[in-house]
Amino acid sequence: MTLMRLKKSNPIIAVLAAGSLLAACSRGPEGPKVETARLDNGLEIIVIPDFRADVVTHMLWYRVGSADEPKGKSGIAHFFEHLMFRGTENIPSGDFSKTVARLGGQDNAFTSYDYTAYFQRIAKDKLGKMMEMEAERMQKLIIQPDIVAVERDVILEERSMRVDGRPAALLNEQIRKRLHAGTPYEVPVIGWRKEIAQLNAADAGAFYQRYYAPDNAVLVVAGAVTLDEVKGLAETHYGPLKPSGQPRAPRQVAVQLSVTDYDKPEVLSDARVRQRSWLRLYRLPQYQRDAKRQFAAADVLAEVLGGGLTGRLYQALVVESQVAVGTGAYSDTSRLDNGEFIIYATPAEGTDFAKLASAVNTEIERVKNAPVTEEELRRAKRQLVSDLVFARDSQQSMANIFGRAAMLGLSPDDVLGWVDEIEAVTQDDVRDAARALLVEAHAITGHLASEGNTSEGNK
Repeated sequence: MTLMRLKKSNPIIAVLAAGSLLAACSRGPEGPKVETARLDNGLEIIVIPDFRADVVTHMLWYRVGSADEPKGKSGIAHFFEHLMFRGTENIPSGDFSKTVARLGGQDNAFTSYDYTAYFQRIAKDKLGKMMEMEAERMQKLIIQPDIVAVERDVILEERSMRVDGRPAALLNEQIRKRLHAGTPYEVPVIGWRKEIAQLNAADAGAFYQRYYAPDNAVLVVAGAVTLDEVKGLAETHYGPLKPSGQPRAPRQVAVQLSVTDYDKPEVLSDARVRQRSWLRLYRLPQYQRDAKRQFAAADVLAEVLGGGLTGRLYQALVVESQVAVGTGAYSDTSRLDNGEFIIYATPAEGTDFAKLASAVNTEIERVKNAPVTEEELRRAKRQLVSDLVFARDSQQSMANIFGRAAMLGLSPDDVLGWVDEIEAVTQDDVRDAARALLVEAHAITGHLASEGNTSEGNK
């Protein structure tokens, strides 16, 4: 089981969360036909037919993530990635994944700030069995002190490997703790070590009873099936489950985006660091439908600045001034609460962080003060749209995209219409987004350096 991550070559970005999901799909004659339904117990169903192969991706999404955890109980949402693979009343411990594998399938799970998801990729004729097993562990999971103790130790070791043993991950934790201070996003998805160590069976039982119920879940099935087929199987296996009747509690969202001590970089110096890194995270407003043009423009802006070898940052910092050997940017607005805009770079040998930051700031001011060129705009849109073509080719990607959208309160139509929003972005929209979102007082900058060589600057 793994926390969802976006793979990037920069060591810091390798541990940052996934970026915008909406640009990964579109409306139009080649777009997927998505159908929805709801069971009487509140379970929502999304079906994405794809008859190219006789297989399906079955995903069950729960509207609970680390941002919903009780204060002092960090890590418990991710804890269930492990506990859900232990025993239920009718499935012995460890047999869930063994059964999926024996039937020729694959399974896994992931956790984010806003949701937890479990999925299997399996032959179509085994879909009913997957629903039977998922329904079993939705309400019949065995939570005992000895099981919790074993998995707690496993998670502590996972934290040691993924975070404590990786300076880049530690720096990210420190940056986000400052960037999102006072909101649930200040706490890492995996949890704080001290709090993980204190989690017990009573904590797990209360969390399970509160959140693992059909009216807090969305079933997504992509593959060689129709809505009628999926709904029929869901009625059989999920239909008898009792709803919790407890709506998701509202969360604290930062309306004022200013960050305390924004002008003081977060510095981590560690002997394990082999390559210095620089990054800046801007806190963005919460996604709003009536401001979706600005968020679409943020995706285009990220592509203009950080879009590979043709991006402004690469051209200015790597090719021209040679103050960096790599750089990029992306916008992460796929969250229930505040999003992020991330810029990152790897300094060239002999370049200090202050000089690198100055070069980045120059490009930010340039995009704020003058419209991007028509060619830059076309190229950015073309790349974003090409990403959707790649995503369409993956059944699992489609299930992932529409499932995540549902977790964020978005409909299939919101997803299908996103490319229309991208195509409508103008040069002025990109400039306006840069002015509104890339505000120095809304950001924290991070420096990752080898021990004794912080090369600190003011930014």
